[in-house]
Amino acid sequence: MAAAEGGGGPPPDTTAPTVAITSPSASGTFSTTGSSVALSGTASDNVGVTKVTWSNAANGTSGIASGTSSWSIASIALAAGTNQITVTAKDAATNASGATLTVTSTPGGPADTTAPTVAITSPSASGTFSTTGTSVALSGTASDNVGVTSVTWSNAANGTSGSASGTSSWSIASIALAAGANQITVTAKDAATNAGGATLTVTSTPGGPVSLSGAVDSSLINRSVTTNTVYIYSGSGVVPTGATVPFATAPANQNSGACTFSYQVVTLPDGPYTVAVSSNGTTFRGAANVTVAGATTHNFPAGFVRQVGPTRVVKLPSIAIGAASAGDVIEIDAGTYPDDNAIIGKSNLTLRGVGGRAHLVSTQNISNGKGIWVNDAQNTTVENIEFSGATVSVADGENGAGIRNEGDGFVVCNSYFHDNQNGILGGVGTVLIEYSEFDHNGQCPPTNDCSHNIYIDGGTVFTMRYSYSHRAHEGHTVKSRAMENHILYNRIMDEDGDASYEIDLPNGGRSFIIGNLIQQGPNTGNSTIINYGEEGIRADGRANEIYIVNNTVVNDKGSGAFVSLSGGPTARLINNIFVGSTGGLPAASGTVTLTSNRTGTTASAGLVNAAAFDYHLTSGSPARDTGTDPGSAAATSLVPTSQYVDPANRQDRAVVNSAIDQGAYEFQ
Repeated sequence: MAAAEGGGGPPPDTTAPTVAITSPSASGTFSTTGSSVALSGTASDNVGVTKVTWSNAANGTSGIASGTSSWSIASIALAAGTNQITVTAKDAATNASGATLTVTSTPGGPADTTAPTVAITSPSASGTFSTTGTSVALSGTASDNVGVTSVTWSNAANGTSGSASGTSSWSIASIALAAGANQITVTAKDAATNAGGATLTVTSTPGGPVSLSGAVDSSLINRSVTTNTVYIYSGSGVVPTGATVPFATAPANQNSGACTFSYQVVTLPDGPYTVAVSSNGTTFRGAANVTVAGATTHNFPAGFVRQVGPTRVVKLPSIAIGAASAGDVIEIDAGTYPDDNAIIGKSNLTLRGVGGRAHLVSTQNISNGKGIWVNDAQNTTVENIEFSGATVSVADGENGAGIRNEGDGFVVCNSYFHDNQNGILGGVGTVLIEYSEFDHNGQCPPTNDCSHNIYIDGGTVFTMRYSYSHRAHEGHTVKSRAMENHILYNRIMDEDGDASYEIDLPNGGRSFIIGNLIQQGPNTGNSTIINYGEEGIRADGRANEIYIVNNTVVNDKGSGAFVSLSGGPTARLINNIFVGSTGGLPAASGTVTLTSNRTGTTASAGLVNAAAFDYHLTSGSPARDTGTDPGSAAATSLVPTSQYVDPANRQDRAVVNSAIDQGAYEFQ
């Protein structure tokens, strides 16, 4: 066999290592009254890191760290004032890259005597929680005037203790409970060892009876917070107020894979009670008297319900919407409602399909020039509705939407948008999309701008979770101009479609892309998969930072960029699987860190069946147990807690072995 032309062995290694500083701070800045500082962190390289060094520009000192892939520096002398410390990792080919920490030293300055504050937000923010389980998961927040360095927990009932994951936003996957009362204390500390704590008393009755349980109608829930709680007061006729002390509380939790909510209380003594629901502990809804006698059920129903359907007095959704008062629930029987367009003008409406999805289909251009439904109200919730066929004329922009949203507090759950010029268009305030599917929406006509599967054109916070957006036509699969974006545990794919970007964040903003399955198809019109800041960072006070964590990203086009960053954002790419093409990732720099990401061919990742879009890990996948604790950023935990389930659903994700797996799935 003839030798390969040119000979000379393998090509030279030109890939620089990546390095990250994780302690005493991963934020890029740190303040101390000391005259020295200790650093530690990680480094990685495609071949291997051979040396990690450090230098302090403020006093000209330098040295060599201990270790390579996991390195530490016991002590770096500091000058008074600002110290720019650079840590540099090199490989055998002398390729190098660095990370910088700016340390402000104030020797002899006032000692930090301010203790951190810590709050437990889940499973209850009320200070008490009851369960029939033998363990409990906790999460919450912590803050400090300088910085939180650690969060720990202890359970006085059985003497167990441990460390939480994250700091400013922390979580504890499992705490073992003793039967009876468990006083669990969570403690946050800063670098000066000041400590602050919070306590949750968890009553565990393993195998014990559930005394009171039931459903909480979603119209009584505030989806923008995690503190929706059922309050139980001893005696009938109690008027709930923020000053009234409850006998017990229970979280109103969203049922997995559904738009419904429920609660349960264990070992409640028999007798009369007053119950109510609140999201903030001061404003209460659904107050009622309940007598508990053994296992008792009490459901919190909707307030005023309007029923719509072919056999109802009101036949069309548009008529009910026009007649509604603020706070009504409109239940629409399953069926098809052609060309029944409406403008929603009353706040706090819940519109839901019952008995199956209600299908709003447009067969002609929509006369309002916007969409099948135009939401001009606040706090509108749409559940179990299908929208298709929305078009508007060339003069109106050719961007007809299933829903055109122009109101704050907009929620879509378990709905289906397909074959519209736009699936959803519009963003004001907060937008939440969950458990929903978007298929084959969008176009790029020669006479107007492109439209998309999902286009959030503004607003403060956009959240998309547990949803399936795919086969967008010419436009983007997900596009958002919101100030903050949470794109969590979704399936976002071209498949056999001809979409442009899979995720487009053209104006930047603080963005979290965690736990998604993302695929670029061979027919894409744009070879970039995740695009950030291309049209400039808006000057509206938004942060310029993006966190891409534990996603599985497959490029079936075979070329192009996995991630394109413009505008100089702070970016952290952690524990992702990027396969199907070489390159396509931003270079590590002082603002961009890449940690524990896997690249290569699709076959090399050990996915179950990538051709059929099954990105679960095989038992032999090299992505197993090779991730890094992603920590937290901007008071938000970056640790994935869920993973996507087809179609448009979720399940819990927990670390199985000693280290988290790379990608969107934990091998189980």
